[in-house]
Amino acid sequence: MENKGFFSRLFSATKSLFLNGLFAILPFAATIFFITFAYNFMTRWLAPLRRLEPTILQQIPGSEFILFIIFIMLVGILLRFLIIHPIIHWGEKIIRKIPIINSVYSGAKTLVDFFNFPDATNVERKVVLIKYPKNEYYNIAFLLGTAANTFEPLIPEDQRKPEEYFKVFMPNTPNPSSGYFFILPKSELIETNISFEEAIKTIVSCGLIAPESLKR
Repeated sequence: MENKGFFSRLFSATKSLFLNGLFAILPFAATIFFITFAYNFMTRWLAPLRRLEPTILQQIPGSEFILFIIFIMLVGILLRFLIIHPIIHWGEKIIRKIPIINSVYSGAKTLVDFFNFPDATNVERKVVLIKYPKNEYYNIAFLLGTAANTFEPLIPEDQRKPEEYFKVFMPNTPNPSSGYFFILPKSELIETNISFEEAIKTIVSCGLIAPESLKR
């Protein structure tokens, strides 16, 4: 019996040490995996750009990334000074005339505009709580604006509440770029003082990073 108790304690201590080491290394391993995956993906995606580089630049590892960053910054500079806005609008008009591509582009642009932190958009990005999938469960969601002149008329009159309805986007964890779209009455929305950026960090971290406003 003593030997059995000794081996049980030894196994428990070994398991505890292993789990402590695993949980300490796991975040670093996940970060390295993500960086490696992103680097390999971008390397394959930018391969045509590397072939267009001068021979001297091709000898420098990662030179295509530098050129790509410079290109993005150049586009940002041109947009800032309103030089290529007419070209962008002209391209959008052409894309919106193509049936399937139009849906993909419109959805992607709306999502990018919504998550574009530095620039203000027409979207009033308020963080709210909604009950989903049951009344006892609460989820973080983003208020997109009123649905009075858009989706509210779709709700059958016999089921419609005598109050204003709103468009709400509930993001998935840990990928906030996907989620669920709801049309909810105002009484089912719980307002919060959480900022948009804090909510994104909370969702991406699966709730491990709590909003600073709640800590205060």
